[in-house]
Amino acid sequence: MTTPFPARCMMRFGAALLFTASLLLPLVSDAAREPRRRPEQLSEEAKMDYKAFQMLKRGQELLEVKQEEPGVKLISSIPRMFPKSKVRFQAFLALGKYYVDTRNFDLAIKQFGQVQESEDVDEQAEALYQVGICHYYMNSFDKAFMSLRKVTTEYPWSVYANEAYYYIGQCHFKLGRWAKAVEALKMVGTSVPTNVEGSVRAESGQRLYVKIFDRDLVVLLNEQESPKARLTTEHGDEETVTLEVLGQSGEYYIGSLATAPGAPVPGDGILQFIGADTVSVAYVDDNTESGKRHQELSARIKLVSTASIGFTDGAYREYVQGVFGDADCFLRVKDMDRDVSSNPDTILVKVSTRYKLEKKEEEGSLGGVDLSEREEEYEVRDTLSVTLTETGPHTGLFVGTVMPKVAAEGAIIDSADDTLSAMKGDQIVMEYEDERHMDGPDPRHVSTTAKMLIGEIQDVKIEHRVVDSVDLKARKNLIEAKIFLRLGSIFKEVGLMDIAKEKSEQGLERVEEVIGLSLKASLDRSVVEEAFSVKWDLLLVQDRLREAINVCRTLTQLFPDSTLVDQALLKIGMAKMTDPRDFHEAINIFNAIIRLPKSDLKAEAQFRIAEVQEKYAETHAYGGRPADLSQSMLSYKSCAETYPGSPFAGEALEKIANFYISARDYRRAAELMDRVFQDYPDASFLDTMLLKWVIAAYRMGDFELAMSKLQQLLNEYPSSKYAAQAQKFLPVIQKKLAGG
Repeated sequence: MTTPFPARCMMRFGAALLFTASLLLPLVSDAAREPRRRPEQLSEEAKMDYKAFQMLKRGQELLEVKQEEPGVKLISSIPRMFPKSKVRFQAFLALGKYYVDTRNFDLAIKQFGQVQESEDVDEQAEALYQVGICHYYMNSFDKAFMSLRKVTTEYPWSVYANEAYYYIGQCHFKLGRWAKAVEALKMVGTSVPTNVEGSVRAESGQRLYVKIFDRDLVVLLNEQESPKARLTTEHGDEETVTLEVLGQSGEYYIGSLATAPGAPVPGDGILQFIGADTVSVAYVDDNTESGKRHQELSARIKLVSTASIGFTDGAYREYVQGVFGDADCFLRVKDMDRDVSSNPDTILVKVSTRYKLEKKEEEGSLGGVDLSEREEEYEVRDTLSVTLTETGPHTGLFVGTVMPKVAAEGAIIDSADDTLSAMKGDQIVMEYEDERHMDGPDPRHVSTTAKMLIGEIQDVKIEHRVVDSVDLKARKNLIEAKIFLRLGSIFKEVGLMDIAKEKSEQGLERVEEVIGLSLKASLDRSVVEEAFSVKWDLLLVQDRLREAINVCRTLTQLFPDSTLVDQALLKIGMAKMTDPRDFHEAINIFNAIIRLPKSDLKAEAQFRIAEVQEKYAETHAYGGRPADLSQSMLSYKSCAETYPGSPFAGEALEKIANFYISARDYRRAAELMDRVFQDYPDASFLDTMLLKWVIAAYRMGDFELAMSKLQQLLNEYPSSKYAAQAQKFLPVIQKKLAGG
């Protein structure tokens, strides 16, 4: 039993009492998370990680300022330059997210796939979740279900499990499966991390969830009763929360209660807390596993506040990135742990000004160009402790001001006075020690930085990106080729073949120019690979199949390690399987995909092999005899067993179920469909399987099972195309149940 996000407390009795609380982490500057040691103090492995991290940081900065091309190049070079660094997985995640933002989902999926080799389970969970999101936006809901369900089953303690449940619900919603959508959305926010050492914590001010696991509670489903839990705080508040059934098993119940800082008001439906309060929850287990009755289970959780800080506008609402010298600078800290009395409390923060140290030319620099990758270094100019006051009783929001005084260039700064001195070009830094938070038991140092503005608007700085003209021309042609490909595909879909051919010819002219440029100049490999891929698709618009196959073969010869090779091979195989004369060649091509060291298309390749074998058997069935599908069924079985996490596994099992029904082996068909519903709860073909299950159960004489599956079909898939057929079966089965 696993319960994620952010805390769990479990009692080993017949029932388990679990805490969850919605978690909201404040934004913290990246600087607070960077390594604090100098590169020369690190081991060789750590030095590589440090350099890789600096490259990643620089690449992300370039992406933020819309310098996409150099940013992507810099980040993508990290895995090649540092193949053993753990930072390479962060690079894959960063690239994947960039491709998601640019809606290039295929490339994003490739990047996220690399992260599965990481030893960091959080990175694995995030990558898998992101793959599911990509498939969701591509409307590939079956593939989205597979990735998202894997997150909820393999990483149920992760915050991404909650997000995965949300998108599972959205997928069902878009498919019109309302009952399943509601079931998935109910699970959002119910995941909490596994047991942790030390005290159990939850974020104060957020909604607190209580989750109960008790197999005895199944009986309450029919009796329409709900269990209750009692919550109390150290400072005297007491509330009762009614729990509602979670999921269909009837073993899990969940309830929630809002939390808010303030004096206790028992029974008002809100759990008031003061500072770092402790909450106790009590639940009465009427029948424990050991046979005891009416045993009270209890658990405790510590409410902590993860502080957030920043410079704000004069209303203390919006964060700002710059402050003016010789004017009030507004400071804000949100930390509910420091609200310890009924009066406005106070806290101390450290505010300092600092300036950047000039880099000295050292050995290893050429002509004034520094080849080192050192961090920028700063020197503190002046420091001042500032008292912030709570905005009111029990708000947990502390505010105050400080006025940085602009000193003349070269002036002597007295750090002992009560003035914060600054000069032109300085930064102002606020620092705060967060004693209690969600990140662990040790105090957390929080800092934020703003630019110091000396009473004038800075001149606008215009930067020009210098891009190689050949490279720019190639990319421009490739973009135009994609546009013509899209137009050609649209015209082909509506039957305007002449216009489709014209548009695709225009696209081919552009893509041929890109390929020609690659022979004369050193273009980025990704551009050349994509050019071949676009050329293939343009030729398919014109139905020039053989030429398209040759393009794919050329791509595999030029770039045998390309991430597009498996896609190219799959396209060749799909083209070959349309002609019975090429069935054997199609199977060989699909087998080539399976033999690739890494490919996301192996499951589909195995499924296509089974399809080709099925087509071959059907074309060679003579004299009215049924086709011999034994070989194809073995291949479908291999697909389901070898790639159980793929959407093709479910489709393969459906094929096998159809085979059993046609062979009148109804019992094996029913057993198989039971397995399908356990392993693939979100598959798009479950309404079909339910109808077949009804038929198999009816022919076995198990009319109760047939009625159960028929009602499930009508309840969970009311808009299914099989609903009308199911309605016709209903009176027939009812008659059988009545003894007719």
